[in-house]
Amino acid sequence: MKKQFFIFLFILVHGTMCAQMFEGGIFIGGSNYVGDVGSSTYINPNSLAFGGVGKFNYSSRITFRGTLTYTKLNISNEKVNRPASFSGFPLNFDNKLLEAALGIEFSFFKYNLIKTGHTQTPYIIVEVGANNYRTRQDDGSTKRKTNFTLPFGVGYKMKLAENIGITFETTFHYTFKDDIDGNNPNFPPARFGNRNSNDWYVFTGVSIVYAFGRGGCYRDFF
Repeated sequence: MKKQFFIFLFILVHGTMCAQMFEGGIFIGGSNYVGDVGSSTYINPNSLAFGGVGKFNYSSRITFRGTLTYTKLNISNEKVNRPASFSGFPLNFDNKLLEAALGIEFSFFKYNLIKTGHTQTPYIIVEVGANNYRTRQDDGSTKRKTNFTLPFGVGYKMKLAENIGITFETTFHYTFKDDIDGNNPNFPPARFGNRNSNDWYVFTGVSIVYAFGRGGCYRDFF
């Protein structure tokens, strides 16, 4: 009985390892803030964003991913959309932000960078993450803080060369907070905007990835 169990375990582990294929690469693109000030256009990159991405292709349609991205969110004073009551306030800001996220990609079609065929597909992204940025305190001073974020988005990926892929994607990041722009309802000069609406930011860009690992024996579930 023990022998049969270990044989079964070996087959299970071997099958899982056989399906492994990894991707690693870089992301470069732009970011934009959506909140109490500035443009209300959700995809409107105005600042450089860059980082790294790592992926584990569980099957030809399901990919687990991790990302690390850095940007400086900013709004210049002359581009701020605001009501006349805000005319006396300098509502421009910039905020250096670092985000780490883990999540999943679901491809609409089968995709594999190593085997021929299935070399391009649109996909959707759902992640959970944490970001670190500067915020204003009740006494008017600033300090860096870390909070949760919920990124989700869409993309398109394709094979660029042998084992090399390129992706184009946009992700929307809900922050659960309303202080990335420096707004603090407890600090009078920073009381502006809608206190019931939390901040968002958006990453739009391109990733170049290199595939490695054993990629010839996927188990497709659908």
